[in-house]
Amino acid sequence: MATANPRLNLVLVEDHDILRLMLQQALEEAGHSVVALSCAEELEDVAGGQAADLFLIDLNLPGEDGLSLTERVRAAYPLAGLIIVTARSGLEDRLEGYARGADLYLSKPVEVEELCAAVAALGRRRQRVEDLIHRRLADDFTLHQQTLTLSKTGREPVALTAAETSILAALARAPGQRVSYWQIAEILGLDLDTYPKASLEVRIVRLRKKLVSAGAPPGCIESVRNQGYQLCIALKLV
Repeated sequence: MATANPRLNLVLVEDHDILRLMLQQALEEAGHSVVALSCAEELEDVAGGQAADLFLIDLNLPGEDGLSLTERVRAAYPLAGLIIVTARSGLEDRLEGYARGADLYLSKPVEVEELCAAVAALGRRRQRVEDLIHRRLADDFTLHQQTLTLSKTGREPVALTAAETSILAALARAPGQRVSYWQIAEILGLDLDTYPKASLEVRIVRLRKKLVSAGAPPGCIESVRNQGYQLCIALKLV
């Protein structure tokens, strides 16, 4: 029996107004929630608070280009689906798109039916991955706050910094395991007015890599657009 297509939270980044509206309507008619943006810079300013399931990104964007945005999104949303939809169809462009983190590279003009099918396929894959993660991860991970280490049953402990330990502990204790930017800044004694969010993201990327080395899945910490971060594994504090 065929698996039902999940309803997804999509982010569409396309600077062509008519095409953006057309794709947004088609994807919403397919049952998805769509945040449609005209440039990369709107990602933080306009996008809502829920974590995105899938991104659709044009390459020829004003301001930050689509390849840079693709790489940045992949680092922040390791489990999210990512489709490049662009008029740049050369082999070098396609290879670069995949190297930056795209799951699929579709050349314009793209048939709406094919795009919706691609979105549905990536959505089903994400759902299967999440189901596997939830089945496999119970109370496997323990954060040892005195020794600044993270351990998982059957693996060697991973050393953390004091700041990383504080961030993980805050995430584990927070409602829904979700913490805002300003809360993390407060934990670290930083001023967000002078300390850029990009530098904070670098800290989270490093922490995520340590979690993965301890045995966690790539999506163990996900960015929550315009809000902060969410811990997506069970974590015991001692």
